[in-house]
Amino acid sequence: MPPTFLGQSLRPATAWRIATVLIVVIGLHAYGLYEVAAGLSTLKPEDITQRTLAVSLITPPAPPAAAAPTAAPPRPPRPRSASAPSLPSAAPAPVPAPVEPEPLPRQEEPAPEPPAEPPAPPVLEPEQPRLPPGVEDVPQNGRIAYRTTYTRLRGIRAMTFVDWTVDVARGRYELWLRVVDPAGLLDLKSSGSLQAFGIAPEKYVEHIEVARRELRAEFDWTTRVVQFTGRGAGPPAGFLEGVQDPLSLQFHMPLLAQAYPSRFTPGAEISFQVARRGIETYVFRAVDFEPVRIGDREVRALKLDRQRSPDATRRVELWMAPEYQWLPVRLRFTDTNNEVWDSVLAALPGEEQPPDPTKEEIIKP
Repeated sequence: MPPTFLGQSLRPATAWRIATVLIVVIGLHAYGLYEVAAGLSTLKPEDITQRTLAVSLITPPAPPAAAAPTAAPPRPPRPRSASAPSLPSAAPAPVPAPVEPEPLPRQEEPAPEPPAEPPAPPVLEPEQPRLPPGVEDVPQNGRIAYRTTYTRLRGIRAMTFVDWTVDVARGRYELWLRVVDPAGLLDLKSSGSLQAFGIAPEKYVEHIEVARRELRAEFDWTTRVVQFTGRGAGPPAGFLEGVQDPLSLQFHMPLLAQAYPSRFTPGAEISFQVARRGIETYVFRAVDFEPVRIGDREVRALKLDRQRSPDATRRVELWMAPEYQWLPVRLRFTDTNNEVWDSVLAALPGEEQPPDPTKEEIIKP
């Protein structure tokens, strides 16, 4: 009976081919099963167990806080198994070899500096002077002229000039009274400061050339003591605020009258310390308003009189005109020998003053 395959008859050659293919396939399967069995026999029991790989993530740093509280201590790292694999660490970047700086050229040591001088004390600006009321209305400089008679030189009508300089910024003043025609009869100078209470004399000089006599009074406002020099001068004496000399008194009283006109009314009394050969107290009594003729005009003026007494060797009379800032328009002095100096204003303020006879007149060709 011929061989069959899947119900079909085969030729002998074909049957041998199929038998050969089956034998080869069966042989290959047998060899594969043998290799698998041999590999399974070499495995250890612990290798079959499943292993867990522990991997930790790198936490990024937290952003800086404006005012963070004290940070908690870091948590200790989780213990790892000795057999657990670890991530390979990155290879460190190569560090460049340090470059040695080139040696600097040797510099000579500077010479030691001298010790610094202590800083200079700050320069304080001078305090602005406190000025008496009304002094800012007085011209910085000027001149008034008086026609003067002296009973000892009868028949002589002299000319007396009074020059003044006022420096309001510095609080200083200067006065100069002199008889110029004839010259040498009387020369008075007074200088000092301007204070809130009025004039504060510092130096007074009285010079009479025809008699070769000079008196001086120097005021120390720190110690409030005045020193006297000259014939008949007294010892040093203390003084009070408001003290005057004979020349400064003539300008101090108008300033007071402008500031306190109520004190210069008929019946009132005004007193001052006056320094000449010594300290005297001048008590003036306001008598009344009287007319004073100046040129062709009559000026209303308040008469102030300091009468002679055992304590007052000289009589002093002044006529002060309110219309002209209480300027003395007439002055009369009576000395211990009853000799009288009488000076009347030669020209009113604003009018042309008499020329100075001591200056040579320019003769035109």
